[in-house]
Amino acid sequence: MEHAYAYYRYSSHNQDDGNSINAQRNAVKEFARANNIKIVKDYIDKAKTGTNVNRENYQKMMSDLDKNPDVTCILVHKFDRLHRSARGSLNDIYDLEEKGIRILDSYGRDSTNPKHRAEILDEVCQSEKYSIRLSEETRKGLKINAEQTIHNGGIAPYGFIIGADKQLQIDEIKAPAIRKIFEMYAAGLSYRKIIEWLDENGYKTAKNRSFCATTIKGILENEKYCGTFFWDKKSAKDFRGKRNSHKIKEDYIRIKNGCPAIVSEEIFNKAQERLKDSKNKIRNHNGKNYYPMNGKIFCKQCGSELKGKVQYSRTNKDNKPTKQYKLNCKCQAVKTVNEKYLDDMIIYGLRECIFSPINTDEILRRLNEYAEEQNKENDLQIDILKSEKAGIQKRQNNLIKLVETGNDTESVREKIKEMDIQIKEINDKIYKFETTKKVFTPDDIRMIKNEFTRYVREECNEDTLAVLNEVIDMVEIDDVIEVVFKKNIRVSRDTKKNF
Repeated sequence: MEHAYAYYRYSSHNQDDGNSINAQRNAVKEFARANNIKIVKDYIDKAKTGTNVNRENYQKMMSDLDKNPDVTCILVHKFDRLHRSARGSLNDIYDLEEKGIRILDSYGRDSTNPKHRAEILDEVCQSEKYSIRLSEETRKGLKINAEQTIHNGGIAPYGFIIGADKQLQIDEIKAPAIRKIFEMYAAGLSYRKIIEWLDENGYKTAKNRSFCATTIKGILENEKYCGTFFWDKKSAKDFRGKRNSHKIKEDYIRIKNGCPAIVSEEIFNKAQERLKDSKNKIRNHNGKNYYPMNGKIFCKQCGSELKGKVQYSRTNKDNKPTKQYKLNCKCQAVKTVNEKYLDDMIIYGLRECIFSPINTDEILRRLNEYAEEQNKENDLQIDILKSEKAGIQKRQNNLIKLVETGNDTESVREKIKEMDIQIKEINDKIYKFETTKKVFTPDDIRMIKNEFTRYVREECNEDTLAVLNEVIDMVEIDDVIEVVFKKNIRVSRDTKKNF
């Protein structure tokens, strides 16, 4: 008795034309019984196209064939169940024949029989033509939808929901996470720092998992977040079902303002600039040791960059580490600069410039403008949470009425307890949003000034890096240290003495 694997497949568009799994299985089993063939195992791919080999159970079957020498045959209802491409069919027919394995369909056609091959390949070619025509017609419809900025199926990008008109709408519960991702990345934070913030604030992916670097990168590259709708951007899949995600088509549909923007075009472009720049000047801010001025310090003689590095002193008995900005260049004009001395000098000068009395009113105005926007966002989140809470309470009251009538079950009582927990969690979130509302006063300005030097020196986050990146142009080191701010303010080594 010959041993065989049986393979069944249907695709989403033809599952009801006599190719259902049950119909295929019945035909294959009847053929196996009539021909004294024992089916060792079934492999089923549901809603998978036959135009490529990117199918989980097809791949598993091919792998299992190498592990089980007793199996010498694959049974299918029709050959187009195995493939809807001539290339895939030919590959399998010849590769499996070399291993002593044949493919049989329920009509008795044998892949190792030369008389049957022409008929088999002709049938597969017709199936391939059908798939191509169907794909073309489907794409026509999808293109018309895309031109009207209609979402063409699948899960909406994180931060969006699909409206009744099948167009993207902002999901106000998840959109704050998208805004924060762009803000943090544009300010120079690493994926790790962004993921930490998302985890700390309870944001999960659509599959309720923690974010990963690949997901963050995909979000940052998605133009829909700045209001540009697109469709059919990436290159088509190859015969293996793999897509080159780096290859972008020249003629894909791209409609500016075709969907609501979650982030501004300005911050989106900042993120794109950083993505393109593999030598970003602040890429080293997220290591074990934080060097605020990385990417901004240069030798005045040769223009070489100084980078943060821990230096161990051999003359010190304890061999305690000292953080330095170290230079590697031929001119040797400058070798190292003490990190604390340099950073203190620069940040102190920056503090005195920013918090000059003449700037107090303007700082206060800008802080309260920012606070007002944050308060509006908090109020929106509170309204959303209250609406969610009201819905839970309504469902809970219905269950409580059921308990009062004596028609409850243990599961109903458990559900009421679960709802109590959900309501408490929502109340905690509402309280958090309400207590974070803020109005800034002159006392706050003084407190911020007092904390400024320590904060910028020690805290590696999107706020500090954004300030340093926006304000400091460069630091040139020679016999003197000169700091050049982007507003053409220069601060020398004697800054502290002059203030």
